[in-house]
Amino acid sequence: MNLYSLMTFLLQFRQINQVNQQALKFQNPLRNGTADPSMVWADGQYHLTYTSGGQHIEITRASNLKDLAQGEPKVVWEDSNSTRSADIWAPEIHQIDDVWHIFYSSRDANVIGSYRTRVLRGCNGTNPTDCEYTFGADLVPPMGKRGGPDGKNAYSIDGTYMEIPGKGRYHVMSMRDENNVQSLGITNLNTTTWKVDQWHVISRPDYEWEKYMGKGAGAQVLAVGAGLNEGPYALYNGDDVWLSYSASSCDTPQYALGLLYYNGGDPLQASSWNKTGPVFQSANGNYGTAHNSFFKSPDGTQTWNLFHATSNSKGGCGIDRYTMTQMLTFDDDGTPNFGQPQRLHPDITPPSGESWI
Repeated sequence: MNLYSLMTFLLQFRQINQVNQQALKFQNPLRNGTADPSMVWADGQYHLTYTSGGQHIEITRASNLKDLAQGEPKVVWEDSNSTRSADIWAPEIHQIDDVWHIFYSSRDANVIGSYRTRVLRGCNGTNPTDCEYTFGADLVPPMGKRGGPDGKNAYSIDGTYMEIPGKGRYHVMSMRDENNVQSLGITNLNTTTWKVDQWHVISRPDYEWEKYMGKGAGAQVLAVGAGLNEGPYALYNGDDVWLSYSASSCDTPQYALGLLYYNGGDPLQASSWNKTGPVFQSANGNYGTAHNSFFKSPDGTQTWNLFHATSNSKGGCGIDRYTMTQMLTFDDDGTPNFGQPQRLHPDITPPSGESWI
């Protein structure tokens, strides 16, 4: 091949690449009628799960973000046990020791408010969607080591998995503190026996922005028994570890993200976590932009923020929510920079490593 032919080939390849990269651009929302999203890239596809009505867990997969909107969901879990089959919320996909797991919360169909965090065990296959899942465990400690004023309140939702190198593996969830205020709890997690130890509170709704409760425009800051922390999710960058979380009620426009930074020491102690926030809140026609998670781009070089929102200016906790994503950046000092929720429908360059082939 002479130089002219080589230059012509490279130019044509570049033009084809640009055309196909343009075709891969996606728009928010990624998928309507979804909340509490969690997603991983595996086996050449995105695998997205979310709260999908409360009676089962489903995963939608696609080779690019653009196709998730119309992807066909696959139900991967339904539970015939009525003591844990109702209000299946906030499923999260995690790969632990090469085995796919799904953390979630649900309640007894006959007992209102009996929510507990739980885990399913999948397979050691190449992706989480093709696994057959079996029930793993209730992630609730023995009586006296739980929440509430007497350590007997088993209420817990939005369970997640976190690993801190040199420290251990942890289960983090939203639970009731000694005053029955919904707070963030943490416990040691044994991933062999799937037993958990005593819950420890590491974040309470201490600040005004964490205390908006009520309905829509009627939301107000309540001084007594106020506020809400939920939806924790671990974020890693180099040696740094954070927990993002959601604060205030989802049926208010003040529902927003906060951030806890692990400053060293015992992860079970609140003093080991520095709180900032809100770091991400309603903007550009999207309200209640919270209950997030993070995923890596296909080539592993980028971190993306995945979250739900609603176009209802009063906020909302129902099926009017939709899943969005945008790239997360880090400031020079390593601090995560969430930016603002972008408005819907402009074309967005996909995560690095998405292939057009």
